[in-house]
Amino acid sequence: MRVTSNLIYNQSMQSMAKANERLLKVQERIAEQSDIVRPSDDPSGAGQVMRLQADTKLLEQYEDNMTLATNSLEYESVALESLNDVLDEINVLMIQAENGANSQDDLDSIAGEIESLVTAAADLMNSKDSNGQYVFAGTDSSSPAFEKDATGKYVYSGNEAQKNMQISETISVATNDSGKKVFEDVWTRNTFTANVTAGTATLSFAVSDQDAYDDFVANNFSAVDATLNDFTLTTAAGAPDQFELTDSSGNVLASGDYESGNAITVNGMSFTLTGAVGSTVDVTIDTPERDNVLNQIMGAVAALKDTSLTDAERDAAMLDASKSISNTQVSIGTASSRVGASLNTISSRTEFNSSKQIYNATAQENIGGLDVYEATTQLELTESALSASQLLFTRLSGLSLFNSL
Repeated sequence: MRVTSNLIYNQSMQSMAKANERLLKVQERIAEQSDIVRPSDDPSGAGQVMRLQADTKLLEQYEDNMTLATNSLEYESVALESLNDVLDEINVLMIQAENGANSQDDLDSIAGEIESLVTAAADLMNSKDSNGQYVFAGTDSSSPAFEKDATGKYVYSGNEAQKNMQISETISVATNDSGKKVFEDVWTRNTFTANVTAGTATLSFAVSDQDAYDDFVANNFSAVDATLNDFTLTTAAGAPDQFELTDSSGNVLASGDYESGNAITVNGMSFTLTGAVGSTVDVTIDTPERDNVLNQIMGAVAALKDTSLTDAERDAAMLDASKSISNTQVSIGTASSRVGASLNTISSRTEFNSSKQIYNATAQENIGGLDVYEATTQLELTESALSASQLLFTRLSGLSLFNSL
């Protein structure tokens, strides 16, 4: 092999280039703070690190989702709590209105206060979150949940869908409740209708025990066969006189002594017949209905202002509103419980998420993390090697085979 000046020069260049490449790799590892800068450094470790990084990115997205879900649920929780308080205030005012010592001026004043609270309640039903979206409008959250129709009644304008947020691979939570479900689809007070169809006695009737009558309706009302909702009350002479309440098939549901002018109380219903025995009363369960609580309350307000109504008619309107408030507060309580359960789920998942992110970071560090002491040592060695290569190149580049001749 012939040793020429070009050969010596080229070998020196290659040596210096390799030394520089080794230095750059060490510097890359230090800059990246990782022993795995490219997959070829550690194919198996690189694959594990990529999987951990992907999982961490997913956890970060779930964390963002949980933040958004928490914000939405907390807005709903505050709105529900505030609305419940407003309904309590309205209930107190209606109890005050039932005081027989009130003058019409007093009742008008109470009605005005209730109207103001209804406006506040409607505003809460149209609550917005931090993004300006209506909380109770379902997925159609860019428009108000409740609006007044041409007759002045509050009607639901949103939809019944729920928004769901994925907070893990297998868990999603609902971040809202439809106002229709919470406030509009609430049962109103159950009532019945009675008419004297035979005999000369006069009749007055009312629901005397709402809970007992509600149970009677739950056990007997049929939405399919209307005849099953009809009952018959009869009085007959005897010693003493008797009454019977039968269903549409003639089955006796209740019986007892009858005395003119004394109330007959059966299954939460009260009938007062005044007159001789021999009367027949047709009794029909009124079809249960659902309505927005605000409409029921405004019905009571109208009754308080209407001087033409009898005490019984006014009392019936107040009972309608009170029962609707009670049922709505039950519905609010159910919604609040769901919100609380969702917040608890998010809270527990947040803790797990944070722990798993820490675990992923630790695992990545163990697999591809930089060994600072080893990297520092290699940096010093490669720098020394490069310096030596550069010095050698400088020396050799000045040499010639003819220097020895």
